[in-house]
Amino acid sequence: MTTAPAVLIKNTAELAQGHIVHTHGGLRVRLDEGTSRALTGRTVYYWTATVLNRAEVLEQGVIPEAFMRTQKWMPGSGWRTDREDVWTVQGNNFDEWLVEDPS
Repeated sequence: MTTAPAVLIKNTAELAQGHIVHTHGGLRVRLDEGTSRALTGRTVYYWTATVLNRAEVLEQGVIPEAFMRTQKWMPGSGWRTDREDVWTVQGNNFDEWLVEDPS
């Protein structure tokens, strides 16, 4: 029997590197690198994340494989797939996320 991890609710401003966030279509992603910027009177946060349950999500057919892929220009080779396990988490103080409780 698989037990679901305990989760906390955090708004986007409370997210931090290393958090494991539950997001669209059952994705579990680990936040890797974040940035923010002021936009229309509020701060917007952007996180690049690694998909931790890629095979499971692809098997369920919830998210197309191409949505988790990035490409990079390689001189002499052209565009090549850079990553196949990437996701972006973005929002402002009004957006809330389920974050796995590390305790």
